[in-house]
Amino acid sequence: MWITKSPRVTWIDILKPTKADIDFLKKQHRFHPIILDELLHLSSRSRVEFDESYLFLTYHLPIYDKVMRTSRSAEVDFLITKNKVITVHYEDLEPIDSFMRSISNNQNFKNRAMEDALHCTYFLIEEIIHFSLRQLRHIEDNIRDISQEIFKGKETQLLERISYVKRDVLDFSVISAPQEILLNSLIEVGAKFWGAEMRIYLSDLVGDHSKVTQHLDNHRATIEALETTNGQLLSAKTNAVMQRFTILAFLTFPVFFFISLASIDFI
Repeated sequence: MWITKSPRVTWIDILKPTKADIDFLKKQHRFHPIILDELLHLSSRSRVEFDESYLFLTYHLPIYDKVMRTSRSAEVDFLITKNKVITVHYEDLEPIDSFMRSISNNQNFKNRAMEDALHCTYFLIEEIIHFSLRQLRHIEDNIRDISQEIFKGKETQLLERISYVKRDVLDFSVISAPQEILLNSLIEVGAKFWGAEMRIYLSDLVGDHSKVTQHLDNHRATIEALETTNGQLLSAKTNAVMQRFTILAFLTFPVFFFISLASIDFI
């Protein structure tokens, strides 16, 4: 458990929560027992829930799995009161570690990020969104490699690579898309919790997340165009091979025909 304090907010980060951690949170605030129980295991959906004294968010972010060669989902849960931000996650996450390092090593950043609960939440989610943008690089790299190989006569080999990238884009989208809905909901819920003047910060998160969506849409369009081109090249190559076999069959048919006739005469 990591605890960082400033005059107006305390950030508590819990990695791989245990029953003892949940008991600790019970003493911190009157969170609903069902929500606290849910923190002991992963949740399948992203959501934001409003209570007069706290907010509860479940946020999912895509992480590239090198073994599976696609993106998988990781989860961060937020419990936010007027003077505390509690994050709960179930594995080491780069954006959380990066935020920790920034507030530990950069006093100016700490002053801004730990100004109050809203700013702490804002900068944490910003770090997660920036991480998601960085996670798109492996898709971009794979697309660039495919585009460089597509006219080198490797159409059959590229079929598999294109399929992996398409699956990765789809999995990334399935994880990322609900977060945009969550962030839009957070604008309305957050305005009730922090005040309408705080909409600008929450709207900024939606705008930054839209960059992830735009890049992903561009990658999807590109890999689909590459798939079409590769398919046309493979079809042209197949047709050329079939034409050669047709010509060969046409040229060899008279020979086989006369051999057949000779065999019949001989018999």
